[in-house]
Amino acid sequence: MMNRTMTCIACPRGCLLTVTGSNDNLEVSGYQCPRGIDYGRQEILLPLRMLTTTVRTMSVESPRLPVRLSTEVSKTRIFECMSVINHFTLNRSVKAGDVLIEDVCATGADLIATGGFDNEG
Repeated sequence: MMNRTMTCIACPRGCLLTVTGSNDNLEVSGYQCPRGIDYGRQEILLPLRMLTTTVRTMSVESPRLPVRLSTEVSKTRIFECMSVINHFTLNRSVKAGDVLIEDVCATGADLIATGGFDNEG
């Protein structure tokens, strides 16, 4: 029998959730909205995270470009994704929303530019 307490981040309330039971029979308490139930179960069964970071560019004026993944990925795959992203160097012009790397580490998530970069100047 598992008993875990966590702060829900599904909405601004920040409810203190308690998840009890086993993987096939989880009970969530302490939530004030329905999203708390889903968050508590998801966090126990397969915790997901949104990854935001920066990538290297070839520019002296703008040496880093902000990026994010297109969807949440398993918490266990974050370091694997970061290893690939850290070895990537941008050498072309992009605008916000452009895909820089498709399907990072076979997670189904694309690496997307969240800012623009002009390699011409």
